[in-house]
Amino acid sequence: MRYLFTGLIILLLSGFGFCQQQEATGLKRQNIYQLIERILPGKSHQFAIEELVRENGKEAFVLSSEKGKISIKGTDELALARGFNYYLINYCNIRVSWYKEDIIEAPGLLPLVDSTIRQECRFEKRFFLNYCTFGYTMLWWQWNDWERFIDWMALNGINMPLAITGQEAIWLEVWKDFGMSEEQIKAYFTGPAHLPWHRMGNLDGFLGPLPQDYITHQFELQKKILQRERSFGMTPVLPAFAGHVPKAIKEKYPEAKITSLGSYGVGEQYDAFFLDPMDSLFITIQQKFLRVQARYFGTDHYYGADPFNEMDPPSTEPEYLATVSRTIYNGMSSVDPDAKWVQMGWTFYYMKLWKDDPERLKAMIKAVPEDRMIILDYFAEREEVWRNTEAWYGAPYIWCYLGNFGGNTEMAAPIINVAKKLVNAEDDISHGKLFGIGSTLEGFGVNRFMYEWLFEYAWNKDISNLDKWISDYAVTRTKHYDPVADKAYHSLFNLVYNDQVSGVAMGSLMHTRPILTGVKGYQRPSKYDYEELTKILTMMLTADDASLQSKEYLQDLVLVTKQILDNLIIPVRKKLNDAYVKGDSVELEKQIRIFTGILDDQDRLLGTQSDLLLGKWVNDARTFGNDSVSKAYYEKNARVLISTWGNEGNDIIDYASRGLSGMISSYYKVRWEMFFDILRSHLKHGVALDMEAINKEMAAFEWRWTNQQTTFNSVPEGNPLEIVKEIHKKYNPLFVISND
Repeated sequence: MRYLFTGLIILLLSGFGFCQQQEATGLKRQNIYQLIERILPGKSHQFAIEELVRENGKEAFVLSSEKGKISIKGTDELALARGFNYYLINYCNIRVSWYKEDIIEAPGLLPLVDSTIRQECRFEKRFFLNYCTFGYTMLWWQWNDWERFIDWMALNGINMPLAITGQEAIWLEVWKDFGMSEEQIKAYFTGPAHLPWHRMGNLDGFLGPLPQDYITHQFELQKKILQRERSFGMTPVLPAFAGHVPKAIKEKYPEAKITSLGSYGVGEQYDAFFLDPMDSLFITIQQKFLRVQARYFGTDHYYGADPFNEMDPPSTEPEYLATVSRTIYNGMSSVDPDAKWVQMGWTFYYMKLWKDDPERLKAMIKAVPEDRMIILDYFAEREEVWRNTEAWYGAPYIWCYLGNFGGNTEMAAPIINVAKKLVNAEDDISHGKLFGIGSTLEGFGVNRFMYEWLFEYAWNKDISNLDKWISDYAVTRTKHYDPVADKAYHSLFNLVYNDQVSGVAMGSLMHTRPILTGVKGYQRPSKYDYEELTKILTMMLTADDASLQSKEYLQDLVLVTKQILDNLIIPVRKKLNDAYVKGDSVELEKQIRIFTGILDDQDRLLGTQSDLLLGKWVNDARTFGNDSVSKAYYEKNARVLISTWGNEGNDIIDYASRGLSGMISSYYKVRWEMFFDILRSHLKHGVALDMEAINKEMAAFEWRWTNQQTTFNSVPEGNPLEIVKEIHKKYNPLFVISND
């Protein structure tokens, strides 16, 4: 009887476990059906979602048609989402955008799958985002923006997103526990626009104090973000303490070992401060922060912490750096024994001090238990640091494509180069613990296809042979096969997206502070045959009517035309300079008219695109305010970030420059017109240019611009095709240009 009773208990418990499993499977299916419904409203019933057993521990999906429905079988939520995305791209010619404003146009009758497709993912982790993206792109996002973006990540199989929104609410509670007042803490925080750099320990207080409404809004938003990301099986990377502390904490802990790390040159009053990890206070703060964060946000055991991002550590001795590393990790693991530290490798690429003595980096890595520190090889398209560090001295790492600085809007995506590098890295037997790929873009720009290709590569190595991929991509832009468009896209990729690697914050000459020759700051145009790009535009305009009616194809027409105008400004400025040097005032006026005309046409062209509007960026910021004063405050933050970046006359001017309608007319063009007035006056009176005085005058204007509250269009205007044709016809005589 005892054995019968025991058997009955086991049977009941097994049944309970089976019910739990069934319930989990049902929730998974429901989640994917909801995703399908958001992307294809009213059509989710045409899909059949099923579980797929893992083989060799790898994620996989199988796509087919069964009983008149589109069948997607997947090992987990992201495999199912990836299978759905494969269907959208290859059967519906749909590439879902990361922007909610981009409308998805689905076919009236969904096509069935004509053969069975199976794909497996070769990489355990697929990382996405950068601390900077939360400023340059996501700064003013509401939940509906995030919802579309998280869907985009799921469709592309991303399972390791950076998740740093809303942490100021956590720090507010933590710092209060360490004796600081609410007023002191909010003054320590920067304004919203600079929170990413505050979080990285680069500066404090600039454009602060941070309003409580913003803190609360971001705190509640983060809860939704994490819930949705986890519903897809993603493992978000949450922040941890890396040593950045308020200067005012010294009042409560006068013996604490605190060092200034500077402020990106914004001013000593905004310097950030670093608490020495050997100080007993360090681990106490780490433990408190992680416990409070886990209480509100939970955890997936991945934590981002970067103690010296673009900052010199107090000591560069390997023993000291090892202590820093060990202390940071010990603080994490004392609260979460399963903690894994995710560290961005940018500073190890960027700063010479790490290259001067490899033992410094090695000491930091070896001080942490094996496989508990994960390195992001941050800018691998430029330099694969794993190749120079014995594969990160045995630490697991993720090969990352960066591709974008400051949210710049130039056409630049070295897809051909990256395809070669990724294949070589994956096939290299010395690649060590390469267990993931990812992207660390600073902002969303005009090259979305590159990021989608990257994550598709994780599931299909064959797309490293780009010829077929480009043809398939062209079809998703035109919605059908168009031989002219197909040829144009191949030409475009071979010319512009060949081996161009972004320089730091590469931007247009239009966006630079005026100068007669060369470039200064962060405007570094790519080098390729500019005249060839104009020929590609001519070809694109001869596509068939169906292509020219596709909104995606029209977007690309606008971007190619935008880039041509960016390129055209270079030889026009050269002619303008030649006229000035020769003292030819007639020719000078002619070139000024052409130059400013290009700016006007660029502004009008960009006004046709929702993601290229200054008005939208500003209006999104103003929605965070509840009265005229607070709305003006948020607008100031929005303007500063994409213009002066810091205060008046600082060295980071125009780092985040971008081509936006409204920005060109009210900011870039005004600067150039001021400069041209100076040229006229100096030419007339025979006075040499005083660039130092000119730059001071420009800096004063730039800062005044950040305080303006001009209204700009926040919705697209104009017919993009007609404007492109008009510009093509108008400037065709000037299109025989050469690189300057």
